[in-house]
Amino acid sequence: MRLKNLVQFSLFTILSLFALNFALNFWNAHKKSQAVEQLQHETRLLAVTTSIKQGIVDIQKQVARLGQLPQDSVPALSAKEKDRVEAQSARVAGEITHLKSKAEGALLDKVAAMQGRYMELSASWHQFYRHFGNDSAQAMTEFVLHAEPYSQQLIYQDLPALEAHESELIEQAHQHLKEVEWWSERASLIFFVLSLLIALSFAVRVYRRVVDGVRAFAPGVAAVLEGGEARIGLKTRDELGEIANAFDTVSNDLHASRKQCGVLEQDLHQRNEELEAQLKESQSLLRNILPATVAEEFRSKGTVQPKYLEDVTILFTDFVGFSASTEKLAAEDLVHMLHDYFSTFDEICARYGLEKLKTIGDSYMCAAGLPERNPSHPVDAVMAAMEMIQAVTERGNRNPSWSIRIGIHTGHVIAGMVGTQKFAYDIWGESVNYASRVESSGEANRIALSAQTHGRIKDFFECEKREKTHSKVSHKMELFFVNGFTPSLIEDTKQMPPEAFVRRYRGYFQKEPPSFPPLRTALADMAEKPAPAGRTARTTSASKAEK
Repeated sequence: MRLKNLVQFSLFTILSLFALNFALNFWNAHKKSQAVEQLQHETRLLAVTTSIKQGIVDIQKQVARLGQLPQDSVPALSAKEKDRVEAQSARVAGEITHLKSKAEGALLDKVAAMQGRYMELSASWHQFYRHFGNDSAQAMTEFVLHAEPYSQQLIYQDLPALEAHESELIEQAHQHLKEVEWWSERASLIFFVLSLLIALSFAVRVYRRVVDGVRAFAPGVAAVLEGGEARIGLKTRDELGEIANAFDTVSNDLHASRKQCGVLEQDLHQRNEELEAQLKESQSLLRNILPATVAEEFRSKGTVQPKYLEDVTILFTDFVGFSASTEKLAAEDLVHMLHDYFSTFDEICARYGLEKLKTIGDSYMCAAGLPERNPSHPVDAVMAAMEMIQAVTERGNRNPSWSIRIGIHTGHVIAGMVGTQKFAYDIWGESVNYASRVESSGEANRIALSAQTHGRIKDFFECEKREKTHSKVSHKMELFFVNGFTPSLIEDTKQMPPEAFVRRYRGYFQKEPPSFPPLRTALADMAEKPAPAGRTARTTSASKAEK
């Protein structure tokens, strides 16, 4: 074949391969576009579901706040307020309808079921607002029997299940997109390499046909491709000699650049390791200062949004006789003792799911039920308080010997992060002040409860009622002191925690107890405290069972 024909055939083949490469890339782009569109569709459905959930939560919170108002002084709602709630409910219903129109298969069935339950919830809201301010009893009945169960079913079961299903669809779409990208990349690479090999084969044929002297370039090219340094050393003065000289210059420059890149890569790797170590250290420090979800919000957004928490249990402790002992102890011994006590309290709080907020002098403050909602937090707080008292009494042989007062109150607070340097996560509100007064009104090595907390834990613990006059507010406070567990829940002392207690805890809160205090100490506390009339026999029998 003539050289001219060989060159023309080679050019035609290379152009054909280029066209095939273009067609393959176009097909790959089309498949990627389809996969991306599917992923975007599933993501939009998840966004609509999240908006529906937030809308239901907002309306239910409004209804819950109205339901907490005193029944004898409930004001009638204006037509504007009712219209606003109706508009919110209609918006959520519209979003559900939109979601249903876009859903398919199993997702459509879940949306349809959720839509039916929401229609019942919306009707319940309507009845609540219609009776609110006019017939408070009927409004509260509607709230307790219908609105609250429906909303809990939607918020904590239906919508999370729907979100989980949509997340699974998103993951499937994302996996499909990765598979398409994987195959398209490799197909393009294989075809490109194949095209390159074919083109090189024609080039080699032309090369050999042009001049045998070009073969002198082969060793140098191979050495450069392997990362080494090579020189052609062709001394001719024609075009091939000029090309050889240019190649030698490029080879030298490339070799120097590779050396410099190696140094830079090593330095970059070292700096990345240092940055990663610093990042891990800062994240660990942040998790020690803030609750996990709050730390994640602060890390991702740079700030923490204040939140109104309706149901939180606040626990205060204070050492009796601490001020007098500070005059007798060396500073090092005092700090060592406080560190020992508070470290033990930290470990107890971690086991029962309480969040430590701060210490002020010898006072230790923590809270349960935040930042995430936890229905068992009043019971968990009392069990944690039992272990705190046990930790203090076990250290009773120290000199000086301290005792501890503990006060617990359940109510609503505002939680947030304050400060830019040495920032702290804290809570505010009248409930915090009331919990402090409960603690200061208590007695040594006893757990004092407010009436609100007692109403939440009375099915688990034996308590006695007291009335205390607090000097700061100058009126009587209704207090309760914990004497121990309800005897019927701890009759079986061979299993820890007792089966009866676990059964009731699981039935009330739909989960297992996070931990359990040493039962021998709990029974001893019950035996030492004066039992109310009618309960002496049960307490004595429980003590005998332990023995």
